[in-house]
Amino acid sequence: MVYIVILNWQGAQDTIACLRSLFAMSGQRFRLLVCDNRSQDDSYEVIKQWVEAQAPEDRMQLSLRELSAQEASRHVVDERESCLYLIQTGANLGFAGGNNVGIRMALNQPDMEYVWLLNNDTEVAPDCLSKMVERCREDPSIGICGAKLVYAHDRGKLQGLGGCYNPWLCTTRHYEALSPSEGHYDRALVEEQIDYVIGASMLLSRPLLEQVGMLREDYFLYYEELDLCLRAKGRFRLGVSLDSVVYHKEGASTASGTSALSDYYIVRNRLKLTRRFHPLRLPIVWASLFLVWLNRLRRGEYAKARVVARIIVKGR
Repeated sequence: MVYIVILNWQGAQDTIACLRSLFAMSGQRFRLLVCDNRSQDDSYEVIKQWVEAQAPEDRMQLSLRELSAQEASRHVVDERESCLYLIQTGANLGFAGGNNVGIRMALNQPDMEYVWLLNNDTEVAPDCLSKMVERCREDPSIGICGAKLVYAHDRGKLQGLGGCYNPWLCTTRHYEALSPSEGHYDRALVEEQIDYVIGASMLLSRPLLEQVGMLREDYFLYYEELDLCLRAKGRFRLGVSLDSVVYHKEGASTASGTSALSDYYIVRNRLKLTRRFHPLRLPIVWASLFLVWLNRLRRGEYAKARVVARIIVKGR
């Protein structure tokens, strides 16, 4: 059984579009856990009302079950029921904290084989999940499996097939970004080249979660997936299913993709991750932030420049 965890924060319409695409999937049994990070708009109620009003295909027979984070941490699913679980996390816990509420609930379930962390600003192909599970079962050493991420606004272009990490500067880039989505890619080469699976779609195995752990919550936003993949290195392989297609709107799930707050976490977490995994390279990464600061000034992004300057001075 796959437990699909979708984190919502003030993005009800994106979440509903994502759920519509999941309802249309076939070939793999799954349960849905929607975690709301105490949205300050009416997202929770909008999602609740939409689910209650739906009459999915007979095979789904979904009912709605509401839980608090505390209730979810103790809840054991009745296998005879087919529910969509709407979980109120109680606060804005960030990407890791909100997803971990769903992961904890999934780990309680004896039938859980995989947890699929899926951004709410995505829509998926009907066979997406079944193809990812198929890839993992081909190679049980895979602990984290990604998909082919395609831009929702331009379905002819890839967002990426995974990510590459430069530990000297703590910078990242998406592998094959902007390449044709219908192009031919060698799976073995992709899996050899990538350093992490992009967080918009991550299929996590039960052994990985039990042995490596959940997402680290002190990042709050950005770099959580890279941290998890670095912790898994040497114990589990990264996999990619090139037959699994996820359409990603990119940035909608944070509602802050270009804000100074978003920039703060992107820049701060470069230092946090380097301290954790490559502390001897920290002076180089710290020095590189001066270039980030100058670039923000050059572009006239003065609020972001102030944020970067504060991180440089305080180191956090």
